[in-house]
Amino acid sequence: MKNKGYTKIIQMTDLHLCEDKTRISFDINTFDSAKKMIEHIHENEVDCDLIIISGDISDDESDNSYSHLTEIVSPIEIPFYLMPGNHDSVEKIREFSRHKNLNSKLYLEEDPWFIFMFNTKKDGSPNGYLKNDEIEIFKKILDENKEKYFMIFLHHHPVKIGSPSMDKMVIENAELLLDAISNTESVRGVSWGHVHNVYETQINNARLFSTPSTCYQSKPKSKTFIIDENEKPGYRVIKLFDSGELESQVIRLA
Repeated sequence: MKNKGYTKIIQMTDLHLCEDKTRISFDINTFDSAKKMIEHIHENEVDCDLIIISGDISDDESDNSYSHLTEIVSPIEIPFYLMPGNHDSVEKIREFSRHKNLNSKLYLEEDPWFIFMFNTKKDGSPNGYLKNDEIEIFKKILDENKEKYFMIFLHHHPVKIGSPSMDKMVIENAELLLDAISNTESVRGVSWGHVHNVYETQINNARLFSTPSTCYQSKPKSKTFIIDENEKPGYRVIKLFDSGELESQVIRLA
């Protein structure tokens, strides 16, 4: 997929597409916002290798919401990888991942990197929860590939971010992942969505960060979910270098 010394990933998250594409949420038309962002990425990120949409693709689990996504991405040949969020239907993501360049899988290998995309949706709850079978696969591959590097994507946050409203929904069993990160030098990055703002920290050799929403933003460290009128929709660019280095930046749309 690459011959430039790195794999370039675009992470989009929290599209919140609805059955009705004219619906306005917090003064933003989520369909138009997602479409504008995809068009921007297509025009400006010409060396992108893949796009990961890390959950809350839909806001209402409707068939139409996922059909709207296929409409938005149809002009683009870049492979998309879809992950479920707490607002999504896992089954419908799998169904729509049969379309053209849409995919849904636990991990892929872009030598010398493994890219994991965990399903953190907990049925009947807005909270995050890691699946034991996925963690076991991750640990096995991590143990068998000590010379490789690992990038992890989640929907929910694995660490508290100082926002009482969001920290109620932190991944309940995040220690399954965090313990592994603390005991290896191979994991270089962990990125998530869900929180609708940007947060960054570090554990061992891994940079941990969140990516802003494709639509409306929330104020960091707020006691309740408060819309941040000063921040624009955004996405994250992540470059995974063959040397094991990781570069990342957030791009906001005007």
